[in-house]
Amino acid sequence: MTINELLSSLQLNRFGYFGYRSCLVFTLWYICTFSLRFPDIGLDESLLKYSVTNSNAVLQTYSDGLLNSLPGYIDQLASRLAPMTSVPNAVGLGALVISMIMEICITNTNQTADHTYSMLQRVFGEEKASAVRDTVLEYLRRHEAFINDDERLREETRQLERKLSYHLTTLRNSMVQDRQMSTRSLKIWVNGAFFHVQMLIHEARLNLKINREPNYIAIKTVTTFYLQDLDDLLEQYKDSKIGTKIYEMVTCGKECSRLCIIENERYQKMHQVRNLKNPCGGPELNEAFMNHVFSNYEPISGLKTHFLNVRDNLESLINQQGSFTLPSTA
Repeated sequence: MTINELLSSLQLNRFGYFGYRSCLVFTLWYICTFSLRFPDIGLDESLLKYSVTNSNAVLQTYSDGLLNSLPGYIDQLASRLAPMTSVPNAVGLGALVISMIMEICITNTNQTADHTYSMLQRVFGEEKASAVRDTVLEYLRRHEAFINDDERLREETRQLERKLSYHLTTLRNSMVQDRQMSTRSLKIWVNGAFFHVQMLIHEARLNLKINREPNYIAIKTVTTFYLQDLDDLLEQYKDSKIGTKIYEMVTCGKECSRLCIIENERYQKMHQVRNLKNPCGGPELNEAFMNHVFSNYEPISGLKTHFLNVRDNLESLINQQGSFTLPSTA
């Protein structure tokens, strides 16, 4: 039922809506409409896009689209990858790195000054003092630098995944034990943890190329740890938000129904109010909103699913193969 339909129903059936069979004319109940600010703690679209078992095809589709819409970027890409004309290990994290190089080439083609990896901007924003950010950025740069040197890339991946793991543990402890919970910190941890799992998978791919058996159990164990941490962090984040304002009131009128309606372009929730002194605000409404959003808003409710998909498809992800050949404008 839409907001307008609800309002119309309340006007036409003032004494029987939602099971209320009687209503004193001098009793004032409320119906309020709010706009929502969804918690931005989801996984970055680029990380998700290249964490699938057909990541090489995803990269190729992205490249083909750029070739059709912005053919001038090819020269920039060829210059950046020179002397290579074919890039190995263009799957998973390797495909992600190549897509980021393409983004930089697009930026250069458009003659703008900002060459920062866009994923880092989306995840970290203006956050500067972040060891997780620094480690991820360092890895992306080293991956590009040694993209054609499997042995060195394997070494760099091993060293930096350990460093990232340490910083993720520190960040987790600051949120759980020291109660330094924030939307930005949780978003950084979520994306950093998923990135770390992708690093472990890419290291296993590189090991497979030299006939070294991947340590499937270790990667599954790390992913399971992150799933457990995610449960704790989401619960604490939800609790921290119950006492804060997470919506903006748009309209509030007096009607014969104790309802608050929370909505935005993707979400609508009707909440029956019990506290008539503060009918459309306070912890009660916050808790109802947070419980519903955490169960139904996919960027949050789907977080565990993304980690589980990686764990359940680990062998297929590691066994992916594929290179990327520079496209031609001819």
